[in-house]
Amino acid sequence: MKIAVVTESSANLKAQAVKDYQITVVNDPIMFGNHVYHENVDITTDQFYRLLKVEKEIPTLSQISMPEMQVVFDQLQAAGYDQILVIGLSSGISGWINNLKTYAPSVDGIDVRVFDSRTACAGTANMVKLAAAMALADYTLDEIIAQLTRLRAATTTVLIVNSMRHLVKNGRIYNNSSLAGTMVLRNKPIITFNGHGKIQLLGKERTLKNAQQAVQDEFSQFVMNSQLPVRLDVISANDARIAEDWASELRYQFPAVRVKTGVIGPVLGVLTGDHALGMIWSLDWKPLLKTLNQEQKQ
Repeated sequence: MKIAVVTESSANLKAQAVKDYQITVVNDPIMFGNHVYHENVDITTDQFYRLLKVEKEIPTLSQISMPEMQVVFDQLQAAGYDQILVIGLSSGISGWINNLKTYAPSVDGIDVRVFDSRTACAGTANMVKLAAAMALADYTLDEIIAQLTRLRAATTTVLIVNSMRHLVKNGRIYNNSSLAGTMVLRNKPIITFNGHGKIQLLGKERTLKNAQQAVQDEFSQFVMNSQLPVRLDVISANDARIAEDWASELRYQFPAVRVKTGVIGPVLGVLTGDHALGMIWSLDWKPLLKTLNQEQKQ
C-alpha cells in the first residue's frame, strides 16, 4: 500500500522536510475582517505580524473547504497512492479535522484517515514527520496511527502570551471562568492544550522570566520521568531572538535533549497575538522510529 501523508501549513514544516518525506501541505486561510489570506501563499509570517500591528480588528480563523480537500485527494489518487493520512491542527481550536472525519467516508476510490494532533506548530510537525517516515519505510496505516497515538500522548504544548484578547475574541479558550483577573492585570498568562486539544489557562506570572521558569520546571519533570530520548521545540511569535536565547540556555541545562527553535505562524498567531513564546516537548520521533525499525527487523 502506498500511503500519502497530508498536513496543513500551520505545522510550519520546512521545505526540505516536505521534500525529503514527500509530505503534501495544504495552506490554511485566516481572515482580517472580510479579507481572506492563505498562509504562505499570499501572507508570510512576517507580513502577518506586521499586519497585526496596524489592523484595528483582531483576525479570525477560517477553514480549508472540503471541495479544496477533494482536489488534493484526487491528485494523490491519480499519483498512485492507495491510502491517505491527514494529520491536522487540534480540533480543539479548528473545526477542520472534525469536518474531514465526517467527509472522509464519502471519498471514492481511496481510503482517507484523519488524525487529530491535539496540538499545533512543531507538535503537529513532529507527528507528521514520524508518519511520513514510517510510510516511506512501508509500515501499515494502522501501525503508523498506533505510533502517532503514542507520540501524541507524550506531547505537551505550553505557551506564554501577552494577552488573552485574541483567544477570547476567537472563542478558543476552554473554561472562561478561570480568566478572572487575567484580562486586567499586567501579567503573563500561561496556556496549554488539554487532553482533548482545547486551550486552557495553566497559570500566570508577573514577568516573562518567571513565566519561562514555570514552564521550564514543567519540562524538567517530563525529562526526569522519561525513559526515552526527548525532543524540545522552542517557538515564538515575532520574537526569534528571545526564543534562540532561551533555546541556548535549555541546551546547556538539558544536554541530552534535542532542542530546536521554530515559529508561531499566522494560524496559531491569530490566537496568541504577537510576542508569544512557548515550549513543545515530546518523545524524540527520530530515535523512536529507529527503535521501531530495529524491532521490525528482528
